[in-house]
Amino acid sequence: MKKQTKYGFIALALCLGLTANGQDLDYGVKAGALYHMPSYGNKSVSNDDAQFGVQAGIFARTSDKLYVQGEITFSTFKSAYNFQQKKYDPTFYQLNVPVHVGYKIVETDQLTVRTSLGSQLNYNLKKNNATPNSNFNTLICDGFVNIGTDINRFAVDLRYNHSINRTSKDLDSRSRIIGLSVGYNF
Repeated sequence: MKKQTKYGFIALALCLGLTANGQDLDYGVKAGALYHMPSYGNKSVSNDDAQFGVQAGIFARTSDKLYVQGEITFSTFKSAYNFQQKKYDPTFYQLNVPVHVGYKIVETDQLTVRTSLGSQLNYNLKKNNATPNSNFNTLICDGFVNIGTDINRFAVDLRYNHSINRTSKDLDSRSRIIGLSVGYNF
């Protein structure tokens, strides 16, 4: 547990350090919906249904055309599957720390269209049983692509996350999440 907490704080420090290097920063809040589509390599898993979830958090973005954005968000979503004739339906509560580098494709006074790539650390705040003898991993790393627009002070983002490491070794599982969020820049 101490090791995962240490990694979480390192990721947070990197996130804040990358965005606070003396440049003008845009700050804001965001909230949205998630669509969780887990994948399982273990053939004993069946009925791996996709589930909806929610997220909320804060972000900071440099104001340059080539920008860096860091976020801290809280998300919750469910999963549902059968493993060895037993039904599992864990609910995940995560602290997420995404950092991404992006480019503003269109930039006017009232409209910005942007795209970005990045990585995200996900820290599970609650233990969930993956199988009778194991839990889901506490710390998971994602890669993601994002496309977004800013209209005046409002931001809309569409993001696809795919876990880099397995969420469970026994299930050979990975998370795939599509997120749609709306934000407000201060």
